[in-house]
Amino acid sequence: MAQAFKLAVQPDPRLDGDGKLAFILQRQLCGYKSTNPGEKPQVALTGSILRKFYQLAISSFDKALCQLFIGAFFFAMRSCEYVKVQGTRKTKLLTVQNIRFFIGNCQIKHSEPSLSSADCVSITFDHQKRDIKSDVITQHRSGDRILCPVKVWAAIIRHISSYPGSSASDSVNLFHFPDGKKHFFTGTELLKRIRQAATALGPHSLRFTAKEIGLHSARSGAAMAMYLAHVPVFTIMLLGRWSSDAFLRYIRKQVKEFSNGISSKMIQQEHFFTVPSTSMDDL
Repeated sequence: MAQAFKLAVQPDPRLDGDGKLAFILQRQLCGYKSTNPGEKPQVALTGSILRKFYQLAISSFDKALCQLFIGAFFFAMRSCEYVKVQGTRKTKLLTVQNIRFFIGNCQIKHSEPSLSSADCVSITFDHQKRDIKSDVITQHRSGDRILCPVKVWAAIIRHISSYPGSSASDSVNLFHFPDGKKHFFTGTELLKRIRQAATALGPHSLRFTAKEIGLHSARSGAAMAMYLAHVPVFTIMLLGRWSSDAFLRYIRKQVKEFSNGISSKMIQQEHFFTVPSTSMDDL
C-alpha cells in the first residue's frame, strides 16, 4: 500500500509528520514481535553421533556418505559445500582437486599408496558465502581410527578416483552404484542418517531428540567441539571461516560442559582494586 502511495506521489501513510514510523504502527509491530515464538536454533551435533553413524553404516552407500560427513565436520563445512541441497547457493560444491595431502612439507599425489598416512589434509574453498575465494584450511591427523580428517578424506578421494572416467573436477559427493549409475549425495539423505544415529543413541543420552537436528547442527557441533577443547576463539573463527563473531550463534550455552570450570576461575581473584575515576582526595 505504501508503494502505491509513493507511485502516486503521495505522502507515505506509514510515517508521521516528522518522517518517522508512526507511533501506533511502532506499537503494533512491537506487539507482533512479542507474540512471535523465538527462533529455535538447531542443536549442536556431538562426536558420539558421528561414531554411531559409522557403526550403523553397513552398505557401501552409507559408508561413503558417513565418510563425507565426518570429513565435513572437521572443517565445519556448510552443507552446500559437500552435499546437494535445495535452492540456489553462492557456495560451490568442493571437487577432488580442492583436496590436497601433505607428508612433511611435500604434497603427495592422490594416487600415492601412502595417501591415508599423510600428516595433514588441506582443502581449498574456491567460492564461499562470504565472498572470500581460494581460502585454504588445513587439518592434521587426529590419531583416531574412525574420526580422523586425513583418513576419511583419503578414503573419499580413493573411492571417487576408482570410478571409471573419474577426474579432478568430480564433486566430492559423487557416488557410483555397483551397476555404474552415478549418484550425488543430497542433504536429505544425509539428514535422515544423522537422525537415525541420534535416535539409536537416544534422547536420554543426548538430551535432545533427532527431530531437533538439522544440517546446520554439524557446523554448530564443530564450533562447540573446538570451544570445549579450549581452542582459541580466533582459531575457531579461522578454521570455521567465520569473518566475524557470527560464529557465536553456533555456540550452545545450554550444553552442560559449556561452563565447566568457570566457577572455580571466578574465585581465583577474590579481591581486586578499582582505579577511581577521580583523585582519591576528592572522595
